[in-house]
Amino acid sequence: MNDASQAGARTSVNGANQARCAEYPGHDLDAMSAADRYSREIVRGFAPYLGSHAVEVGAGIGNISVLLLQQRLERLDVIEPDARLYAKLSERLGRRSDVVTHRGFLGGVASRIRGGAVDSVVSVNVLEHVEDDVGELALMHSILRPGGHLCLWVPAVPALYIRLDRTLGHYRRYRRSELGEKLARAGFETVFLHYRDLVGMFAWFLVCRVLGQELTKGKVGAYDRFVVPITTFAGRWTRPPIGKNLLALARKP
Repeated sequence: MNDASQAGARTSVNGANQARCAEYPGHDLDAMSAADRYSREIVRGFAPYLGSHAVEVGAGIGNISVLLLQQRLERLDVIEPDARLYAKLSERLGRRSDVVTHRGFLGGVASRIRGGAVDSVVSVNVLEHVEDDVGELALMHSILRPGGHLCLWVPAVPALYIRLDRTLGHYRRYRRSELGEKLARAGFETVFLHYRDLVGMFAWFLVCRVLGQELTKGKVGAYDRFVVPITTFAGRWTRPPIGKNLLALARKP
């Protein structure tokens, strides 16, 4: 992307993000604080690609951030646009010398993050909140150094899109082929792109679609305790043809 197209994408992404952020309640982040095994498995997949300087886009209240900091990073920049979530994030991590907190959207703070020198960009359950997701991916690409990596986790399978997705501010759930094509359009080379959590797909369908229930700490904690060990084992030794999420690792040439 040239400078003009990057600026256009940045404007578009910021506008879309601001509109959606105003609607985002963040209740799922509180519930997901009970999903320690789930979060650790995500970060385990990212770990070989993090390098020494990572940027987490859409850090929320820091559930993933605290696990990233266990990976011997020298610096972690965390970005969160929502005022309420940022207050919790800053309280949780703001006193650490190896963390720099930013309130805003990626396009607005990229100039403060040593653009072009970042080893990795981490995005967990964030891209689905962005209307112009290709523009957001291009912004992530722009702050990475050549050879740096994007570590991405998104919800998958459009057929699983339900009222709860809309409530959480999701524009979409992804197909594997769709995400691969969008990564390429943003300038990335895909290193790894596969479905995760086949068992969780059925649990999501039953609890959230059939029964119409929402996420709570109790439900998430039970899922984390009883289901995640099964999906973790399966994910390490098999590549399921479909699953509740997609794990993507992509490289900036």
